Amino acid sequence: MVSSSSSSPRSLSPSSRHIGGQTLPPSPKSLSDEKVARVLEALMWSHNLDSTVSESSLGYLRGCFGIPEDFTLIALEPGQRAYDPIPKGFALTVDALEAGLRLPLHLIISSCVSWWCVSPSQIAPNSWRYLVAFLGECHYAGITPTQSLFLSCFRLSRGSGGYYLSARPGFRVSGAPSSNNGCKGRFFYVCQSEGWSFGIRWAARMIDNTALVLNDEERNDLR
Repeated sequence: MVSSSSSSPRSLSPSSRHIGGQTLPPSPKSLSDEKVARVLEALMWSHNLDSTVSESSLGYLRGCFGIPEDFTLIALEPGQRAYDPIPKGFALTVDALEAGLRLPLHLIISSCVSWWCVSPSQIAPNSWRYLVAFLGECHYAGITPTQSLFLSCFRLSRGSGGYYLSARPGFRVSGAPSSNNGCKGRFFYVCQSEGWSFGIRWAARMIDNTALVLNDEERNDLR
């Protein structure tokens, strides 16, 4: 079991510089770092609660959602948070699984998370429905799903407690609710020995939503 953390996010602000007994004003870089630290701390704050997922329920979740034995599932102890780092793992919500997310993650999902440079546990559970629906639509339409194609249809934005997907103008996905009540308290750690192809530590990022250049086949698929 991983060690317990404090009950609130620790301060991430850089300390002042001390030279020759005098305190100097922070450098432009430290000011930028301090701003990022404040944003990250604000993102963490709304996740400052214990998980309701118990050790005894992990076997049920593994069977219910078909999680392979390659993945280690860990119930959090009181005081541990979704944003706490864990070796080769991250916090996964039950709501994300209910939204259709499955392990192992689809290659397109992994590539999008890598592109966004945030932890999967920072993405709102209802947002996974967009990715799952996109992959399903591509499958039934005989379209090869690509990262570029998905990012041309959807954009990731930062909200008060994490990141969420929304459709670009002209695209709609039915069945995606505006919220998932209780999602922040239903989470557990998922780890795998070989690690992941994307970052798993929480971060505050400015998301680049510039649509990627599509090839001829992808442009035809959008028509």
